[in-house]
Amino acid sequence: MKRILVIMLLSILLFAAQSLKGTFTIWGRIVDNEFSPIESFSIKIFELNTFTNQKKIIQNFKVRDNNGEFLIKNLNSETYLIEVTVVNYTRYSIIKTVVNKNESVGEIVLQNTW
Repeated sequence: MKRILVIMLLSILLFAAQSLKGTFTIWGRIVDNEFSPIESFSIKIFELNTFTNQKKIIQNFKVRDNNGEFLIKNLNSETYLIEVTVVNYTRYSIIKTVVNKNESVGEIVLQNTW
């Protein structure tokens, strides 16, 4: 009887963990040094293995938003490296460990290079 109860409990935990996969998000906003929104930028998301320091790209997309806002969807509860690239601005990178369903990297201020 105990064995059946343990198997049922492990099955429930495994099902709960699988149902959370891909349901996490990271959001933020890109601005220049005068805090004006940058409307067009590229984002690359890498899964980051903190033990081996290896990274694997999982998303790569361009954003066009009047407020400089972005939303990265379909993430798991893991550690990610996020790279933001904008023409004529410094490149920005941040490591973010996703624990909550909806994580923020806040307002990212980029310096122009011209």
